[in-house]
Amino acid sequence: MSGDAFTKVRTGQPLVIPARAYNAFIDAAVDHRLRERNTTGDPRPDALHRGIVLVRNDMTETLPAFNALAIAGPLIEPGDSDQERTFQGRTPLIGEKATEDSPPLSFVVAQEAIEPGGLGRCVLSGTTPAKITVLDESDTTCELTADETVLTTSPLGGAPILWKEEGTGEKWAVIELGRPSLGRITAVLGEGQLIPTEANRWRYPWVEARLDGDPGSETYLRYVPVPDGLSSQSPGGGEDPARMAINRFEAHHCDDSVPGTGFEGMLGVGPVCDLPGVLHNCPPARSLETRLAPIPIGVTVQLTCERDTKGNPVWIFEAMSCVEIADPADGDRKFNLLAAGGGG
Repeated sequence: MSGDAFTKVRTGQPLVIPARAYNAFIDAAVDHRLRERNTTGDPRPDALHRGIVLVRNDMTETLPAFNALAIAGPLIEPGDSDQERTFQGRTPLIGEKATEDSPPLSFVVAQEAIEPGGLGRCVLSGTTPAKITVLDESDTTCELTADETVLTTSPLGGAPILWKEEGTGEKWAVIELGRPSLGRITAVLGEGQLIPTEANRWRYPWVEARLDGDPGSETYLRYVPVPDGLSSQSPGGGEDPARMAINRFEAHHCDDSVPGTGFEGMLGVGPVCDLPGVLHNCPPARSLETRLAPIPIGVTVQLTCERDTKGNPVWIFEAMSCVEIADPADGDRKFNLLAAGGGG
């Protein structure tokens, strides 16, 4: 037999496979399998781990590579046993052009051109090149807007932009899908509920809101609740204390105020009594008290979602604390202050 490990065997000859030849066969088989996966886009477990999924283009036009589609749902829903196995094992999705009702962060980025009704590989989670429209060079995230397949930049709250070409307009970028970014939503507050364990702090119910853009509406250019938007209510109804928002500014006044600092009495009990001309019976028998008050109902704020020390999400906003003046000797009667305007 020839010394060449790859010499072919003739009919009737004994088959002896050298180790070098056998290992080469294994290497070739592995390489073929990898090439097959890369060219067919078969989302097997290792491909799924990379965030690649098959998506059907339900638009009437071809989707260019590195453009985006809104996720409309799974292509195969769980049903009989065959559908159940396919649903669990492959998770192909349906992609469509985004509408006003499409969540801005529920999208995929195509890795190849996808014809109408065709299936193509898309990135659902992970890093990918993408075409984006840069509105402002300072924008750090991007999202999918209605009637577009090219992503649009936003100041924050969208998919993080890792790199983008300089300038504005349509540019190339590298983005990361699936990683939480600092989000911010507009919300209208409800009636604050005092936190029993703390002083001068409240939890606030809220609903997501947007400006009314209908010129014919009575609420034109006012903030109105978003139908089916985010809120502090639990899925079963009722306010969820864990979802209610807190005011970051109130944290500065969560402890009882120090006498003489102005929060226990307008006249105080400290430095005021040392002033020349103050009566000998200082402090006086009666004095007005200034107290923190909750943010009024209906105030519109910007909410951000942070993480506490246990990793739980907490909704936070920043609004200047309100102050009310009361007379403790008169049943805590409140005084209204009128700020006169200078208009003629």
